Amino acid sequence: MRVLDVVKVLIWAVIAVALVKFAFFPGSSAEEAQSLDPSGAYGQITTVVAKGSVKNTVTLTGTIEADEATQVRATLDGQVFRVLADDGAAVDEGDPLLEVRKEVPGEDTQTTDPEGNTTTQPGKPSFKSAVVRAPVSGTLRMSALVGQSFAVGDTVGTVSPGTFSAVASLDAEQLYRLQDPPSTATIAVKNGPAPFECSGLAIGAPQSPQSPQGPQKEQDPSSSATPGGVRAKCAIPSDQKVFAGLKVTMDVTAGEATDVLVVPVSAVEGRYQQGTVYLPSDDGTQTKAQVELGLTDGRVIEVKSGLSEGEEILEFTPSARKEDAERGGWERGPGGDYSNGFTGGQGAGDSGGRD
Repeated sequence: MRVLDVVKVLIWAVIAVALVKFAFFPGSSAEEAQSLDPSGAYGQITTVVAKGSVKNTVTLTGTIEADEATQVRATLDGQVFRVLADDGAAVDEGDPLLEVRKEVPGEDTQTTDPEGNTTTQPGKPSFKSAVVRAPVSGTLRMSALVGQSFAVGDTVGTVSPGTFSAVASLDAEQLYRLQDPPSTATIAVKNGPAPFECSGLAIGAPQSPQSPQGPQKEQDPSSSATPGGVRAKCAIPSDQKVFAGLKVTMDVTAGEATDVLVVPVSAVEGRYQQGTVYLPSDDGTQTKAQVELGLTDGRVIEVKSGLSEGEEILEFTPSARKEDAERGGWERGPGGDYSNGFTGGQGAGDSGGRD
């Protein structure tokens, strides 16, 4: 017991001496402590032009929409003489829907008796009729009644196709990346079936109901695209169960290139056809160089001409540094690799000539 007590006393003594040393006898003075200079210069951050692959896949977000109903229009001035199809009936393109009849007055005839008196006989009226047919196949919604009068072009009903499309709005950057869009896209419905392919992909402004070109259609008020804006639309296959209003993700792949020269998009001013990169120099200045651009995946971009493999350029343009700060910075994998296999780093590689 006595030995233990002695050991405890010695331990507490050592602790006390150490505390006194730290409190009153620091190892170095404040002047000797190394200070950090926040204004220190760390050189230009550069990367090198390297071979890589680019897959130009644009991911859009949108909704499922029921395809617009096509309007059925009267083809003759007159009254509805008879209705040939019931409201809610399934019709095929070209099926007769109703008959419109127009009364045409007859020509008056005049007769003169032997005494020279003239008598006018009113002409017997005739009738002209026209059958209005279904412009497309689908479900008929008839709004015309027997005896109701219509002018040419008036709407007498609609035919809903009962099909669906995926619709997504595009911004300027996405439009430039989809200059040569494919005819199909991959659709993923949130909490729905496995991703599937849709067909007939079309990109453009939605057609106005008043447009004289093509069949006149009703505008769906639940459309995800901004009125007058550009959108991508593709048809949902009939074997896929979907509902109007569901949220979807649309992946559109508009080109792929392998074994091409690529650089980070942060190193280029411009994203379409022509761009500008900056070449470093020993005195810290920068020199602009024009380049011809190709595909991009949003992280790297293809350089068709203007640079050579192994050439050193600034990794961030003046404008990209601001954008990069707002995004939270670029990510690199182990060894400085980007996700598509592009490799770069400060001072990596020797500088080479430009095309």
